[in-house]
Amino acid sequence: MLKILMATATLAVGACLFVTGVDAAEMDHGKMDHGTMDHGKPDHSQMDHSKMDHGNMNHEAKPGATEAQGVGVINTIDGAKKQVNLTHEPMPELGWPSMTMDLPVTGKVDLDGVKAGDKVTFRLKLGRDKVYRIMEMSQSKAP
Repeated sequence: MLKILMATATLAVGACLFVTGVDAAEMDHGKMDHGTMDHGKPDHSQMDHSKMDHGNMNHEAKPGATEAQGVGVINTIDGAKKQVNLTHEPMPELGWPSMTMDLPVTGKVDLDGVKAGDKVTFRLKLGRDKVYRIMEMSQSKAP
C-alpha cells in the first residue's frame, strides 16, 4: 500500500510540474522576486509608528558601541521621570533604524530648554546598567 501511495504522490508532483512547464531542478530561486509574494504577513509600511511605544523594545547595539549622536523630534517630555519620547533618525553607530521611543536623560540635560515639537540633536551613552541615556541635547539648527 505504501508503494502505491508513494507512486501516486510522485506522479501527482510530476504532473503538476509538467502542466506548469516548470523543472524544479532548474529553477533559480535566487533570482525570484519575493517582494511581491504574499506570505501572510501584514504590510508594516502602512502602520502609524508614531503611536507605538518602542521604549521597551530590545534594541541591540552593534558590538562595542557605547555612544552615538542622534537627530530627532521631541514628542513628549516627562520631567518627573527624567525622560523624553522622541522620533529619531537612523543611528548607524548603534544599528538602530528610525523609530519613536522613550529615552531617559541624565541630570546634565536641561529639559526646560526644549518642548514638544522641537527638532533636537542629542548624544547617547550606554550606562553600566546597559541602558542608553541622553547625555547632551540641544535644539537643532538644521531645518
